Amino acid sequence: MNRGQLKLTIIVSIFILPFIISYLMLDDYSPGKDYATTNYGDLIIPMVNISDVNIIVDNKTLPNGKWLLLYYSNTKCDKECFESIYLMRQVNTALGKDMDRLKRIFLSNNLLSNSVKTNLLENYPDLLIIKNKPNKIHVLIKEVSNNKNAVLLIDPLGNVILRYDNNFDGKKLLKDIKKLFKLSRVG
Repeated sequence: MNRGQLKLTIIVSIFILPFIISYLMLDDYSPGKDYATTNYGDLIIPMVNISDVNIIVDNKTLPNGKWLLLYYSNTKCDKECFESIYLMRQVNTALGKDMDRLKRIFLSNNLLSNSVKTNLLENYPDLLIIKNKPNKIHVLIKEVSNNKNAVLLIDPLGNVILRYDNNFDGKKLLKDIKKLFKLSRVG
């Protein structure tokens, strides 16, 4: 191969190589393929938006423009329930200066006994408890949580983003929240 042919081969490969690489990468991004993500929680697909649901907490509607960490209980609030609520408080406290960007909410499908309500109000004063009778929010959250006790992360626009099982890891939840706070310009 002489010098002229080598130059021609290099020039042609400069223009053709990007097309070959893009064709090979096209298979990696085909529809229906699972992608590797760095989040710990389960991504909610299709997206569910709760912003149009009127949620009343203590005779007030939910605060707009805040991230919400919602604990949904489909059963009686037992020891496991209280441990999850405690862990949610610890995660919120660990956020430090960003802890005001996140509100913690408790939503139960069952009526709460007076002792459970008292315990929640005394031990978790910043926890918002949704007391309204089952309505549209209960139906939406029940679908998203697969009818199980779960922790849900909701963005300031009302989109339910991530779901965590009842026995979630607080450090990984904290990592997800910090990453979202860093990347988010809302809330």
